[in-house]
Amino acid sequence: MNNISFDLSGVFAIIVTYNPKIEYLRRLVTELAAQVERIIVVDNGSGNVADVSILCGAQAYTQLIELPKNMGIAQAQNIGCDAAKKFGAQFLIYFDQDSVVSKQFVQPLKNAFLSLSKLHKVALVAPIFKDEKHGFFYPLIFLNKYGLRRKVVPTGNEVQPIPISIAISSGTFTSVAVMDAVGGMRSDFFIDYVDIEWCLRAGRTGYSLFAIPGVCMLHSIGDRSIPFLKWRLVIHSEWRRYYRIRNGFFMLRLTHVPKILALREVLINVVHQVILLLTQRNKALQLKYFLRGVRDGFGPIDRV
Repeated sequence: MNNISFDLSGVFAIIVTYNPKIEYLRRLVTELAAQVERIIVVDNGSGNVADVSILCGAQAYTQLIELPKNMGIAQAQNIGCDAAKKFGAQFLIYFDQDSVVSKQFVQPLKNAFLSLSKLHKVALVAPIFKDEKHGFFYPLIFLNKYGLRRKVVPTGNEVQPIPISIAISSGTFTSVAVMDAVGGMRSDFFIDYVDIEWCLRAGRTGYSLFAIPGVCMLHSIGDRSIPFLKWRLVIHSEWRRYYRIRNGFFMLRLTHVPKILALREVLINVVHQVILLLTQRNKALQLKYFLRGVRDGFGPIDRV
Protein backbone atom coordinates (compact mmCIF):
# COMPACT_ATOMS: atom_id res chain seq x y z
CA MET A 1 0.00 0.00 0.00
CA ASN A 2 2.87 2.37 0.65
CA ASN A 3 3.95 2.23 -3.01
CA ILE A 4 0.97 4.22 -4.29
CA SER A 5 1.97 7.68 -5.45
CA PHE A 6 -0.52 10.55 -5.51
CA ASP A 7 -0.98 14.11 -4.43
CA LEU A 8 -3.36 15.33 -1.77
CA SER A 9 -5.51 17.44 -4.07
CA GLY A 10 -9.17 16.83 -3.38
CA VAL A 11 -8.58 15.99 0.30
CA PHE A 12 -10.43 18.32 2.67
CA ALA A 13 -10.06 18.35 6.45
CA ILE A 14 -13.13 19.17 8.54
CA ILE A 15 -12.51 20.36 12.11
CA VAL A 16 -15.39 20.99 14.51
CA THR A 17 -14.67 23.47 17.31
CA TYR A 18 -16.45 24.47 20.50
CA ASN A 19 -14.61 26.80 22.85
CA PRO A 20 -11.27 25.36 21.71
CA LYS A 21 -7.89 25.94 23.27
CA ILE A 22 -6.37 28.10 20.58
CA GLU A 23 -2.86 26.71 20.97
CA TYR A 24 -4.16 23.17 20.38
CA LEU A 25 -6.20 24.24 17.36
CA ARG A 26 -3.25 26.17 15.93
CA ARG A 27 -1.06 23.09 16.28
CA LEU A 28 -3.60 20.96 14.40
CA VAL A 29 -4.23 23.49 11.61
CA THR A 30 -0.51 24.05 11.14
CA GLU A 31 0.20 20.32 10.78
CA LEU A 32 -2.71 19.78 8.38
CA ALA A 33 -1.95 22.78 6.15
CA ALA A 34 0.72 20.87 4.26
CA GLN A 35 -1.26 17.63 4.11
CA VAL A 36 -4.63 18.59 2.62
CA GLU A 37 -5.97 20.85 -0.10
CA ARG A 38 -8.24 22.84 2.19
CA ILE A 39 -9.24 22.99 5.85
CA ILE A 40 -12.81 23.77 6.87
CA VAL A 41 -13.33 24.75 10.50
CA VAL A 42 -16.94 24.65 11.66
CA ASP A 43 -17.37 26.52 14.93
CA ASN A 44 -20.30 25.63 17.18
CA GLY A 45 -20.96 29.03 18.73
CA SER A 46 -17.72 29.31 20.70
CA GLY A 47 -17.21 32.16 23.13
CA ASN A 48 -13.73 32.64 21.66
CA VAL A 49 -14.79 32.48 18.01
CA ALA A 50 -12.98 35.77 17.36
CA ASP A 51 -9.70 34.06 18.19
CA VAL A 52 -10.65 31.10 16.00
CA SER A 53 -11.38 33.53 13.17
CA ILE A 54 -7.98 35.20 13.51
CA LEU A 55 -6.25 31.83 13.47
CA CYS A 56 -8.11 30.66 10.36
CA GLY A 57 -7.58 33.98 8.60
CA ALA A 58 -3.84 33.68 9.07
CA GLN A 59 -3.69 30.25 7.40
CA ALA A 60 -4.03 29.91 3.63
CA TYR A 61 -6.82 27.69 2.28
CA THR A 62 -8.54 27.57 5.65
CA GLN A 63 -12.22 28.50 5.84
CA LEU A 64 -14.18 29.23 9.00
CA ILE A 65 -17.92 28.60 9.16
CA GLU A 66 -19.41 30.29 12.23
CA LEU A 67 -22.60 28.74 13.58
CA PRO A 68 -24.78 30.99 15.75
CA LYS A 69 -25.00 28.43 18.57
CA ASN A 70 -23.85 24.94 19.52
CA MET A 71 -25.71 22.77 17.01
CA GLY A 72 -23.87 19.58 17.93
CA ILE A 73 -20.96 17.78 16.35
CA ALA A 74 -23.16 15.84 13.91
CA GLN A 75 -24.76 18.91 12.37
CA ALA A 76 -21.41 20.72 12.27
CA GLN A 77 -19.82 17.78 10.45
CA ASN A 78 -22.68 17.73 7.95
CA ILE A 79 -22.29 21.46 7.33
CA GLY A 80 -18.56 21.01 6.85
CA CYS A 81 -19.16 18.14 4.43
CA ASP A 82 -21.62 20.19 2.37
CA ALA A 83 -19.15 23.08 2.20
CA ALA A 84 -16.37 20.73 1.11
CA LYS A 85 -18.55 19.40 -1.71
CA LYS A 86 -19.12 22.92 -3.01
CA PHE A 87 -15.35 23.41 -3.20
CA GLY A 88 -15.00 20.18 -5.18
CA ALA A 89 -13.72 17.83 -2.47
CA GLN A 90 -13.27 14.16 -3.33
CA PHE A 91 -12.08 12.94 0.07
CA LEU A 92 -12.81 14.01 3.64
CA ILE A 93 -10.93 13.58 6.87
CA TYR A 94 -12.58 14.58 10.16
CA PHE A 95 -10.92 15.95 13.28
CA ASP A 96 -11.74 17.13 16.78
CA GLN A 97 -10.36 20.49 17.85
CA ASP A 98 -7.70 18.93 20.08
CA SER A 99 -6.58 16.14 17.73
CA VAL A 100 -2.82 15.62 17.53
CA VAL A 101 -1.43 14.45 14.19
CA SER A 102 2.01 13.73 12.82
CA LYS A 103 3.59 15.33 9.75
CA GLN A 104 2.84 12.15 7.78
CA PHE A 105 -0.73 11.45 8.80
CA VAL A 106 -3.13 12.04 5.90
CA GLN A 107 -1.11 10.48 3.07
CA PRO A 108 -0.87 6.96 4.57
CA LEU A 109 -4.60 7.00 5.24
CA LYS A 110 -5.36 7.97 1.65
CA ASN A 111 -2.93 5.31 0.44
CA ALA A 112 -4.75 2.71 2.50
CA PHE A 113 -8.21 3.90 1.44
CA LEU A 114 -7.33 3.71 -2.26
CA SER A 115 -5.54 0.39 -1.97
CA LEU A 116 -8.24 -1.31 0.10
CA SER A 117 -10.97 0.05 -2.17
CA LYS A 118 -9.60 -2.12 -4.98
CA LEU A 119 -10.62 -5.20 -3.00
CA HIS A 120 -13.43 -4.02 -0.72
CA LYS A 121 -16.32 -1.60 -0.56
CA VAL A 122 -14.63 0.71 1.94
CA ALA A 123 -16.54 3.19 4.08
CA LEU A 124 -13.55 4.63 5.92
CA VAL A 125 -10.08 4.01 7.22
CA ALA A 126 -9.03 5.16 10.68
CA PRO A 127 -5.84 5.52 12.68
CA ILE A 128 -5.16 3.63 15.86
CA PHE A 129 -5.43 5.69 19.03
CA LYS A 130 -3.03 6.08 21.90
CA ASP A 131 -4.04 7.77 25.14
CA GLU A 132 -2.22 11.08 25.43
CA LYS A 133 -2.11 11.03 29.22
CA HIS A 134 -1.65 7.36 30.12
CA GLY A 135 0.11 5.92 27.05
CA PHE A 136 -2.10 2.91 26.34
CA PHE A 137 -3.64 1.98 22.98
CA TYR A 138 -7.42 2.05 22.71
CA PRO A 139 -8.93 -1.29 21.66
CA LEU A 140 -10.31 -1.78 18.18
CA ILE A 141 -13.83 -3.21 17.97
CA PHE A 142 -15.16 -5.76 15.50
CA LEU A 143 -18.75 -7.01 15.76
CA ASN A 144 -20.10 -10.33 14.56
CA LYS A 145 -23.55 -10.56 12.96
CA TYR A 146 -25.20 -10.79 16.37
CA GLY A 147 -23.50 -7.68 17.71
CA LEU A 148 -21.06 -9.52 19.97
CA ARG A 149 -17.78 -7.64 20.27
CA ARG A 150 -14.27 -8.83 19.60
CA LYS A 151 -11.62 -6.44 20.89
CA VAL A 152 -8.15 -6.13 19.41
CA VAL A 153 -5.70 -4.07 21.42
CA PRO A 154 -2.94 -2.77 19.12
CA THR A 155 0.68 -3.07 20.17
CA GLY A 156 1.92 -0.47 17.73
CA ASN A 157 3.85 -3.11 15.78
CA GLU A 158 1.11 -4.31 13.43
CA VAL A 159 1.56 -3.64 9.71
CA GLN A 160 -1.61 -4.97 8.04
CA PRO A 161 -4.98 -3.16 8.03
CA ILE A 162 -7.28 -4.42 10.77
CA PRO A 163 -11.01 -4.88 10.02
CA ILE A 164 -13.19 -2.96 12.46
CA SER A 165 -16.91 -2.28 12.84
CA ILE A 166 -16.86 1.10 14.57
CA ALA A 167 -14.45 4.02 14.80
CA ILE A 168 -14.50 7.38 16.50
CA SER A 169 -14.74 10.15 13.92
CA SER A 170 -11.53 12.01 14.71
CA GLY A 171 -8.90 11.09 12.13
CA THR A 172 -11.20 9.00 9.94
CA PHE A 173 -10.66 9.25 6.19
CA THR A 174 -13.52 8.70 3.74
CA SER A 175 -14.78 9.93 0.39
CA VAL A 176 -17.56 12.23 -0.69
CA ALA A 177 -18.99 9.35 -2.72
CA VAL A 178 -19.25 7.24 0.45
CA MET A 179 -20.90 10.07 2.38
CA ASP A 180 -23.45 10.48 -0.42
CA ALA A 181 -24.19 6.75 -0.42
CA VAL A 182 -24.39 6.19 3.35
CA GLY A 183 -25.82 9.59 4.25
CA GLY A 184 -24.71 12.23 6.71
CA MET A 185 -24.42 12.16 10.47
CA ARG A 186 -27.57 12.08 12.56
CA SER A 187 -28.01 15.66 13.74
CA ASP A 188 -30.65 14.59 16.28
CA PHE A 189 -27.97 12.61 18.15
CA PHE A 190 -26.10 15.91 18.70
CA ILE A 191 -22.87 14.37 20.05
CA ASP A 192 -22.68 10.88 21.58
CA TYR A 193 -22.89 7.75 19.37
CA VAL A 194 -22.88 9.91 16.22
CA ASP A 195 -19.83 8.14 14.79
CA ILE A 196 -20.86 4.69 16.02
CA GLU A 197 -24.33 4.96 14.46
CA TRP A 198 -22.84 6.08 11.13
CA CYS A 199 -20.35 3.21 11.09
CA LEU A 200 -23.07 0.66 11.81
CA ARG A 201 -25.27 2.18 9.11
CA ALA A 202 -22.40 1.90 6.63
CA GLY A 203 -21.74 -1.68 7.67
CA ARG A 204 -25.37 -2.64 7.25
CA THR A 205 -25.26 -1.41 3.64
CA GLY A 206 -22.27 -3.58 2.79
CA TYR A 207 -19.32 -1.31 3.54
CA SER A 208 -16.13 -2.37 5.32
CA LEU A 209 -14.06 -0.32 7.77
CA PHE A 210 -10.38 -0.67 8.59
CA ALA A 211 -7.90 0.62 11.15
CA ILE A 212 -4.45 1.39 9.77
CA PRO A 213 -1.81 0.46 12.38
CA GLY A 214 0.90 2.53 10.73
CA VAL A 215 -1.03 5.71 11.52
CA CYS A 216 -1.36 6.65 15.18
CA MET A 217 -3.20 9.53 16.79
CA LEU A 218 -2.84 10.74 20.34
CA HIS A 219 -6.25 11.05 21.90
CA SER A 220 -7.85 11.94 25.20
CA ILE A 221 -11.48 11.17 26.03
CA GLY A 222 -13.50 12.87 28.71
CA ASP A 223 -13.29 15.92 30.93
CA ARG A 224 -11.61 13.83 33.63
CA SER A 225 -11.70 10.28 34.94
CA ILE A 226 -11.74 8.31 38.18
CA PRO A 227 -10.39 4.82 38.93
CA PHE A 228 -12.96 2.06 39.45
CA LEU A 229 -11.70 -1.49 40.00
CA LYS A 230 -9.45 -2.17 36.98
CA TRP A 231 -10.97 0.57 34.80
CA ARG A 232 -10.90 4.33 34.60
CA LEU A 233 -14.37 5.85 34.31
CA VAL A 234 -14.69 9.00 32.23
CA ILE A 235 -16.53 11.85 33.92
CA HIS A 236 -18.26 13.99 31.33
CA SER A 237 -20.35 17.04 32.11
CA GLU A 238 -23.95 16.45 33.16
CA TRP A 239 -25.38 17.63 29.83
CA ARG A 240 -23.01 15.29 27.99
CA ARG A 241 -24.20 12.43 30.18
CA TYR A 242 -27.75 13.33 29.14
CA TYR A 243 -26.97 12.72 25.47
CA ARG A 244 -25.13 9.50 26.21
CA ILE A 245 -28.08 8.13 28.20
CA ARG A 246 -30.71 9.33 25.73
CA ASN A 247 -28.90 8.21 22.60
CA GLY A 248 -28.23 4.78 24.08
CA PHE A 249 -31.99 4.25 24.21
CA PHE A 250 -32.31 5.71 20.70
CA MET A 251 -29.84 3.09 19.46
CA LEU A 252 -32.11 0.32 20.75
CA ARG A 253 -34.76 1.42 18.29
CA LEU A 254 -32.63 1.59 15.14
CA THR A 255 -32.89 -1.52 12.99
CA HIS A 256 -29.29 -1.35 11.76
CA VAL A 257 -27.89 -1.36 15.30
CA PRO A 258 -27.46 -4.88 16.75
CA LYS A 259 -29.71 -5.23 19.80
CA ILE A 260 -26.98 -6.90 21.86
CA LEU A 261 -24.69 -3.93 21.27
CA ALA A 262 -27.41 -1.40 22.08
CA LEU A 263 -28.48 -3.24 25.24
CA ARG A 264 -24.85 -3.41 26.36
CA GLU A 265 -24.47 0.35 25.90
CA VAL A 266 -27.67 1.09 27.82
CA LEU A 267 -26.59 -1.18 30.70
CA ILE A 268 -23.09 0.29 30.85
CA ASN A 269 -24.49 3.82 30.79
CA VAL A 270 -26.86 3.07 33.66
CA VAL A 271 -24.14 1.41 35.77
CA HIS A 272 -21.77 4.27 34.99
CA GLN A 273 -24.41 6.78 36.08
CA VAL A 274 -25.05 4.93 39.34
CA ILE A 275 -21.32 5.07 40.13
CA LEU A 276 -21.28 8.80 39.40
CA LEU A 277 -24.30 9.30 41.66
CA LEU A 278 -22.47 7.49 44.45
CA THR A 279 -19.11 9.22 44.02
CA GLN A 280 -19.73 12.75 42.75
CA ARG A 281 -20.81 15.77 44.76
CA ASN A 282 -23.37 17.13 42.30
CA LYS A 283 -25.76 14.24 42.88
CA ALA A 284 -28.97 16.23 42.29
CA LEU A 285 -27.75 17.50 38.93
CA GLN A 286 -26.47 14.07 37.92
CA LEU A 287 -29.85 12.54 38.77
CA LYS A 288 -31.76 15.29 36.96
CA TYR A 289 -29.94 14.79 33.66
CA PHE A 290 -30.01 11.00 34.00
CA LEU A 291 -33.80 10.92 34.43
CA ARG A 292 -34.27 13.41 31.61
CA GLY A 293 -32.09 11.27 29.35
CA VAL A 294 -34.15 8.15 30.13
CA ARG A 295 -37.41 10.02 29.56
CA ASP A 296 -36.33 11.53 26.26
CA GLY A 297 -34.79 8.24 25.17
CA PHE A 298 -38.31 6.85 24.87
CA GLY A 299 -39.52 9.94 23.03
CA PRO A 300 -39.84 10.55 19.29
CA ILE A 301 -36.90 9.59 17.10
CA ASP A 302 -36.30 10.24 13.43
CA ARG A 303 -36.14 7.21 11.17
CA VAL A 304 -33.17 6.50 8.92
